[in-house]
Amino acid sequence: MLAMTRYYLALLGHSQRYLPAILAYLAVNTVLYTDPKSPLLPQYGISAGSLLVVSCWLTIALLDIEDPVQRLVTFSHARRWRSVLGGAALAVFGCAFVLIVVTLAWSMLRSGGFQLGTFALGAGAHALCALFGIAIGLPCSRLLVPRIGWSVLAAIFALAAVLLVKWLPLANPLLRALTSQQPLAGAFTVAVVAAIAAVLVSMTVVGYLLRRNA
Repeated sequence: MLAMTRYYLALLGHSQRYLPAILAYLAVNTVLYTDPKSPLLPQYGISAGSLLVVSCWLTIALLDIEDPVQRLVTFSHARRWRSVLGGAALAVFGCAFVLIVVTLAWSMLRSGGFQLGTFALGAGAHALCALFGIAIGLPCSRLLVPRIGWSVLAAIFALAAVLLVKWLPLANPLLRALTSQQPLAGAFTVAVVAAIAAVLVSMTVVGYLLRRNA
């Protein structure tokens, strides 16, 4: 799986499809973390939601690079769809990890101090949102949706549901708790379970459909 991760990172880097999403995310951070007197948790809620969208974009962009013939060659080397999907997910999460480090470092410099608990919550929220984005991006990619227009529409509707629908125990409760500075323990715990489950279910379903259609 690590070999697949390295392969997908090289593929994404060579294609430069990461640039629009990452530049947009950095622009959001530049605007967001400007006032050193603003509380960090609400700002983390906004940037974590932005990272969810970016992770979804990167997942779709990465998996859409290969045409069907190239994908079959990749699968013949990997031998299992689990390795292919896991390698792609780890590659995107690696990119998200770098963005999380940049966000935390930038917010620390702007706030002029180091608050371990606040930064830990921010890092966790960003990581969970990255997992949600990966879980959405896998089934919305060319693996299952052959046309880019339908892929974009599916991703938009899925992102809107995860980010905006209050009664779905996914990212929305956590982001609302962060931005409104409500107690985070319950929402964070639910988000941890939901994020891990979402990635596992997404990979399982996508892998099953790929094997069935092979």
